[in-house]
Amino acid sequence: MEIHSVRSLKITTLAENSASECLGQWGLSFLVQFEDWKGKNRKVVFDTGLHKQALLYNIKKLKVDLHDLDCIVLSHGHPDHTAATVEIVKASGNTKIYGHPHTFLPRFYVDKTGKRRGIGVAKGEGEKEIERAGGDVLHSAEPTEIAPGAWTTGQIERVTPFERPLPLSKGTRLILKVDGKEIDDQILDDQALWMQVDDVGPVVITGCAHAGLVNTLLQVRKLGRFNQIEGLVGGTHLVGRSEDYVEQTIEKLRQFGLGLISPCHCTGFKAMARLWQAFPQAFVLNFSGRVIEVGKELEDRVI
Repeated sequence: MEIHSVRSLKITTLAENSASECLGQWGLSFLVQFEDWKGKNRKVVFDTGLHKQALLYNIKKLKVDLHDLDCIVLSHGHPDHTAATVEIVKASGNTKIYGHPHTFLPRFYVDKTGKRRGIGVAKGEGEKEIERAGGDVLHSAEPTEIAPGAWTTGQIERVTPFERPLPLSKGTRLILKVDGKEIDDQILDDQALWMQVDDVGPVVITGCAHAGLVNTLLQVRKLGRFNQIEGLVGGTHLVGRSEDYVEQTIEKLRQFGLGLISPCHCTGFKAMARLWQAFPQAFVLNFSGRVIEVGKELEDRVI
């Protein structure tokens, strides 16, 4: 694969747990704007949150124009990342939606009594609804260039010995239905977005990092043949993890030479505080409405 760098990168948080003048929600969505290597301005929406009205409010509040949107990328098929895909397709006109082959499959949480609760893509936001709205859904487990210079990781190889799925309570189960067969859901559709930024380096944008934060960065480093990763923005799924797990993650993150780390959504307060302590010069607090222009210093990195 031939990797072209992008000339600039701006990331606007459209939906996140915390907020300033916008609305917060337990969900995630980013507007990713960049100038590609040919000099053309590009615009991508990465994930579409949990509460569509809150997301649409923030889009209006931030005066985001979606008419020239290149595409939508879905990090995985959970409801807190997929609630307004149809609405964004309608706002932007015909657009492509990129996801893993498992993204739109039925998935469930089964409690101790055997009762099932759907935890797949948000209701009314499925593949058929997206296509009726004018969207074109594209599936791939392989790394995919979604716009010149911007790539998905594809299905992430899980190589670290400690990054395993969050342990479930005894008697509970996560189920994914594939070709009519029910299997344990390992959330293999989890993927991230990444690009190489001129004069800065590679930047990775995660949804939840169910595959493991370190595994995700290792995948990007391998795909791009990078020596280090400059930036990490997005969910880390460190919420609910043991202190040992968080510390192992931090120790492994040091090997990437991060100059920017802006964790959010499923990170949790304790892990967020530890990441701030571990990377005080690189840390940027994230919230709905936050704008990060990669390579430019923020005056209010931590509010």
